[in-house]
Amino acid sequence: MPSTLVDSFSEPNWFGPYRLTSRLATGGMAEVYVGRHVAEDGAIGPMVAVKRLLPHLMKDQQVVRMFLNEARITSQINHPNVVRIVDLGQQNGEPFIAMELLEGRTFAEVREQAALDGKRVPLPVALQILAEACKGLHAAHHALDDQGQPLRLVHRDFTPDNVHVGFKGDIKVIDFGVARTQTWGAGTEPGTLKGKFFYMSPEMILAKPVDHRADVFAAGVMLYEQLTGHRPFTGSSVEEVVTAIAAGRPKSPRAYEPALPAALEAVALRALAHDPDQRFQSLAELENALRTIGGEVALASPQMVAHYVSNLFPLERDPMRQSLHKAREIDPSMPHGVLPSGLQSKVDALFAATAPPQQAPPESDTLSQPLLSEAATSPRPEPVTRDERLRPEPKRSRLPLVLGFLALAAVGGGAGVWWRAQHGVTGAGALEALRAAKDDAGKLKALEQLARAEDATAPQLGAGATAAVELKQSELALELAQRWQGKAPQDAASYVAEAKAATQARKGKRAEAALAKAATLAPDDGAVDVAEAELREAQGEASAAADAWGRAVKKKVKDARAIPHQGFWLAQAGRLDEAEQVLSKASRDPESAAELAGVKMRKGSTDEATALLRRALKESPNLAPAHYYLGAVLFAKGEVAQARGEYAKADTLAPQDHRALLALCQLEAREKSAAVDALKAQLTQRFPAQAKSLVAQCEAQ
Repeated sequence: MPSTLVDSFSEPNWFGPYRLTSRLATGGMAEVYVGRHVAEDGAIGPMVAVKRLLPHLMKDQQVVRMFLNEARITSQINHPNVVRIVDLGQQNGEPFIAMELLEGRTFAEVREQAALDGKRVPLPVALQILAEACKGLHAAHHALDDQGQPLRLVHRDFTPDNVHVGFKGDIKVIDFGVARTQTWGAGTEPGTLKGKFFYMSPEMILAKPVDHRADVFAAGVMLYEQLTGHRPFTGSSVEEVVTAIAAGRPKSPRAYEPALPAALEAVALRALAHDPDQRFQSLAELENALRTIGGEVALASPQMVAHYVSNLFPLERDPMRQSLHKAREIDPSMPHGVLPSGLQSKVDALFAATAPPQQAPPESDTLSQPLLSEAATSPRPEPVTRDERLRPEPKRSRLPLVLGFLALAAVGGGAGVWWRAQHGVTGAGALEALRAAKDDAGKLKALEQLARAEDATAPQLGAGATAAVELKQSELALELAQRWQGKAPQDAASYVAEAKAATQARKGKRAEAALAKAATLAPDDGAVDVAEAELREAQGEASAAADAWGRAVKKKVKDARAIPHQGFWLAQAGRLDEAEQVLSKASRDPESAAELAGVKMRKGSTDEATALLRRALKESPNLAPAHYYLGAVLFAKGEVAQARGEYAKADTLAPQDHRALLALCQLEAREKSAAVDALKAQLTQRFPAQAKSLVAQCEAQ
């Protein structure tokens, strides 16, 4: 779920018996609020996180089932290393989960922040986090239901995003939304690939029976990443990652880090064994192996973890910690607003004796100012103590300040006019140059001028940010989008542009924060969903990408990619029936017809696939995916020469897409052709970042 800064309410809102004071996070499925339970007798419970399903999803029974399954499963687990469910149920037909309020960051955020500083999480700290998470999930694997029967739970999404690291050093496994148990199954349809592809076990990828040892494999991926700074199975697309996992040949960790202890390397490789029987047979075994290595990789203490994470996200510089701090401070000791069921008088009486005296509000309160989702460019003020905030400030004359401000404004305005006159850089002029540019170099020069133009208006900056995204000048696009937001802070399109640019720059957290803001400002704008779909595609999250494209289609977004891309990613996620249903409705469109043919081919209907592809190519002869899929169909039929020609045609039409060239290499490898070496050389030359993976996939065939 994309995190946002705490959005504090001016007055508490009521959701059944829960008094909500702030919104903590918003994601694609739910919102999380900070609140307290208030009983009918006025008794106040501890602060909790209340998770509520987004309104537009409450009619989707599959989503509701998945949402409630998370609570039902988690509530059966009682362990300090698993997030605790306090309450679950429905309020006026709206499902909700109340859980303990966690203060800290996910392991993913910890790793990302360390990487921004050019470092990796210290190994003793990382191993302690993994060991504690293994302990919690092992307890979940062996949890019993209300009748005392084993749940036989499999988390299926055991990743750094779902391991929470507290500022007090506590580690908890979170988010059992796609977990499966023997009793309840999963909240989603069978046969669908779940979780994040990089952490999926071979048996999940290959649709074989899955048990708790799939989570052992995911733990092994996290361990490998931490030891080496690399993923054990990589690729530039979902297909490549899936193929690499299915092949199951990770590189030796000591090939990256020769100084690693051999025992630690052996632990990682055993956890990643392709055959579940060759792995650790439980997460408890893996945890014990980590704890017994010792030496320079002895696990850190909880206090050391707390110290590291608190220093990584210091209160005085971390917006999220400040936001949570603010949420605690505004949580009233005497509730305000109207209580449900006539509770107001009871609660007033309960707190009247302890209510703090009313004091004059300070003129400046650092914790009540808007907090930026990115690090501020100007120095941050020192934190203000509670006593200092409550102390009334003496009244001062504002006349000198006003006069000084007017003088500075006059000087600054004059200087700006002079500078623009000297350099000729204006927003209108830069935009005109952008429109007149005949090549990318000219457009880039105009965009750089626009970024420097002090008088640029919001529409001009918006046009520039959009153009920079199209040119894939991500850093320049981010700069223009930020200036656009400064001129028009309520324009959702500026945050969409920021999200697209951040996606190009591989700044996932920034993209998610921008999307959350855009969705708040324009919940019915399909452009937000398109931007999210592009982010999920870049992250290799096939199911999430398909769902985002689906939301865009429902909102009737004008994007020709929407339906074919929705179908493609549904197919990549293993949701073939859904993909077929979506693409069949738009099969008159050549690109959709080609993707539908790809689905038909995977379901064994090669004749239907061939007919669709022939029709698509008749209408659109240069449609590269149609040639690629036709090559695959022909090769499956044993028509090697024709398949070779179709792959070559697809590669010529879309040289930036490696699929056709890889398929051609695999075809020649299977035919034991002398052309294989030349094709491997082409893969290496044209796709250097993925060269090793692509060549390995060619050889595997």
